[in-house]
Amino acid sequence: MGEMQVWPERQTLADEAYTELKSRIIQSILEPGAKLSIDGLAKHMAISQTPIREALARLEVEGLVERRPLSGYTVTPLLTGPEFEDLFELRLLMEPLAASRAAEQAGRTGHDHGLGDFGVLRGLAETPDFGADAKLSRLAFTEADERFHAAVARFSLSPVLAKAIRRLDAHLHLHRAYIEPEAIGETEAEHLAVAAAIIAVKPLAAEEAMRRHLEHSRVRHRAAFAAAAAAGTPAAKPKRAKAAR
Repeated sequence: MGEMQVWPERQTLADEAYTELKSRIIQSILEPGAKLSIDGLAKHMAISQTPIREALARLEVEGLVERRPLSGYTVTPLLTGPEFEDLFELRLLMEPLAASRAAEQAGRTGHDHGLGDFGVLRGLAETPDFGADAKLSRLAFTEADERFHAAVARFSLSPVLAKAIRRLDAHLHLHRAYIEPEAIGETEAEHLAVAAAIIAVKPLAAEEAMRRHLEHSRVRHRAAFAAAAAAGTPAAKPKRAKAAR
């Protein structure tokens, strides 16, 4: 009688809503600045509003949507030029430190600190091939890039660093929709260099490899940032997202 009941269906629906909405945001199907109709999204996905609200709450934590008083949720706008530069300055402060600490932890714990073998970083460093569907290819790249940087941060064993890095990374999702195919291969080579230094327990080399990667990444994302601006993605007025596509 007193047992707690579990409702897996509700959690599954919330997960599905989160995955679909995140995919549509990253692919710019739901454009930056678009106003989100909870009722419209629920009807489109043929589910109740509750899973939609839960999914939007998760996306807000990740920085992909914003909730404003009296106006509801909107897709987070693209960064301004100064915000873009500030973001990379912060990444350059935090992520080389995270890579260095991850390499130190690899040496102290015999390549295991409860999250698995540090060798998994080598696999996570790989990026998917750019396929015929550009939007899906960029989505796959975005997810792979996020997993690698999040893993390096976790292996640093600093929850504060990991949380801050994950939060900053979310702001780049919208710009990755404009990344060029050749950037994917370049990113993989740089990720592999970071992973190799961490696995080899070389903190200074890991720090420097991550710094070089971020400097090159800033150049690539700056081009994507310009492409997004040229495409006119940032809207003068928020647009309401359409329920059906």
